[in-house]
Amino acid sequence: MLPRPPSYFLRTFGCRVNQAESQELRARLAAAGCAPAASLAEAGLCIVNTCSVTKDADREALKFLRRAGRENPAARLVVTGCLARRAPEDILRAAPQAQVALDPGGELGLPEAAAAAPERSRALLKVQDGCDGSCAYCVVPRVRPRLSSLPPAAAEERVRGLAAAGVPEIVLCGIRLGRYRDGAVALTGLLERLLRIPGAFRLRLSSLEVLEADEALAGLIAGSGGRLCPHLHIPLQSGSETVLRRMNRPYTAAVFVRRLEALRRRAPALALFSDIITGFPGETEAESRESLALVRSLGLCGLHVFRFSPRPGTLAAGMPGQVAPVAARERLESWQELDAELRRAHRRRAAGQRRVVAPLRGGFRGLTEDFLEVGLERPLPPGLWPVTLRESSNTAII
Repeated sequence: MLPRPPSYFLRTFGCRVNQAESQELRARLAAAGCAPAASLAEAGLCIVNTCSVTKDADREALKFLRRAGRENPAARLVVTGCLARRAPEDILRAAPQAQVALDPGGELGLPEAAAAAPERSRALLKVQDGCDGSCAYCVVPRVRPRLSSLPPAAAEERVRGLAAAGVPEIVLCGIRLGRYRDGAVALTGLLERLLRIPGAFRLRLSSLEVLEADEALAGLIAGSGGRLCPHLHIPLQSGSETVLRRMNRPYTAAVFVRRLEALRRRAPALALFSDIITGFPGETEAESRESLALVRSLGLCGLHVFRFSPRPGTLAAGMPGQVAPVAARERLESWQELDAELRRAHRRRAAGQRRVVAPLRGGFRGLTEDFLEVGLERPLPPGLWPVTLRESSNTAII
């Protein structure tokens, strides 16, 4: 009798690309006969997919690795992701028994598996990888430097498989999603092909750089009849022109504002979110206020805010004028207050309106096309469900 494959515990840190890679890995593990363990302590195999975009991300992953060693020293420990690429020596200091794997599937000897339905009702599909940018603060081009794109035929096959499995929302993601290109097919061309696939599903895009979110894309969103979600996440990072120059971002604040205006002209219902880095080296109080004022004027629906974290080997790590921790913390709190204000306003605008929700795991909550998470009056199975949002609480009325 062949030995039974080990049960596994998979922990994922970081962005949607990491989550998509973990989702693919779960499908490959299932195809190899591995089942998820009930807990870390019961697993024969522990896989940790790490992030390294900030010091906090490093710290959380290393803390978990030490915990894994304490709670289950007998398990085979495999570590992958951006921290594994950037600093494998840090991983081995925290967990000397770890196996550092750039390709965990290959390292584990797992066969490839066709697209499988994920455990939740939203699937993440990685269609692009790599970044060749030169932002002063970012370590990603060092750990994922090679640009690559999933061929359109392969993307179509994956989407068809997910749709056939009943997945209602498929999120296309990439390290630099707007740089998707396979031959003559760019991102909008890929989307046009995927939108022709029949089925009761919708597509959503993950983060896009502002210069790659053009009017053609907005027109495609507006004309898709809801099959391409009217929601974009476009990182700004700072609303101060001088800070953007120090960051080596490839646009000005004025260009960012004009591009958002153009997107809204083509797709008026577009819900726009953004990223902000506060406390960048040399940032003054005046620049911080300038940035807050500009973002407040943009009519965004929400923010992801990060306090600057120096990454070894980046230009920003050695820049003068590192912001004092107390000042950086105060600025972070101001941004968090603005984020909460923007999200409340987004909810108020939606109150009493019709939306289409994809139920989240468990079915008691759902996600609207414009990225509002709402409560549901009763649990719903996977699918796309038209609802009306209550005026008072944004609970969806079925």
